[in-house]
Amino acid sequence: MNNVKVYIIDDHKLFIEGLYSLLADKEGLRVIGHRLSPLEALQSIHQINADVFLIDINMPEMSGFELAQKILEKKPGARMLALTMYDDYQYIEKMIKSGVMGYSLKSDTIKELVKAIKTVAAGKRYMSERLKEDVIDKIGSINTLDETEDIKKSKLTNREKEILLLITKEYSNKAIAEKLFISERTVETHRKNICSKTNANTSLGFLKYGIVEGIIKM
Repeated sequence: MNNVKVYIIDDHKLFIEGLYSLLADKEGLRVIGHRLSPLEALQSIHQINADVFLIDINMPEMSGFELAQKILEKKPGARMLALTMYDDYQYIEKMIKSGVMGYSLKSDTIKELVKAIKTVAAGKRYMSERLKEDVIDKIGSINTLDETEDIKKSKLTNREKEILLLITKEYSNKAIAEKLFISERTVETHRKNICSKTNANTSLGFLKYGIVEGIIKM
């Protein structure tokens, strides 16, 4: 089997050097190059014969969302894996909609990253194990992610309504997690989504939203 050719686009030089070192001895993978500048990467995109592009989200010249779209415009069929520190659902949804096939966290293990790269190279979607619980709870399946509406325009899910009610009753994240049999990290993610959808970030704000929307009966 031929090595999967990987190309990195990230503005952090030390991080890229670290990836070169970590991936150097991984069977079936070969890093063929990198760019610190997304604009420079786009200028030479037709000459980059990569199986998988690893791209960051937050870069000074251009966001990962815009970069992914432009790569696909210039190189239809390009397979991209977002490799980032952001674990918020809004970033995941936006990157998938921009055309990436996978989403990995920079805090993942090298073993997980290798799996992610090979999965995307094979033409399949990939989601970091740390994020799967949140994504599946939110949309049911990673395969339907690109069909969902913008999170800020969508209404609360049944799970988010449950959590909103508990927040207004002054439950802590830990107490909510125990009551609903989910992790505290999942509760935190739901709280972020609720804040985005309701434009509120306090118990009082959630209470007002719940009353207006008929979620909470007075």
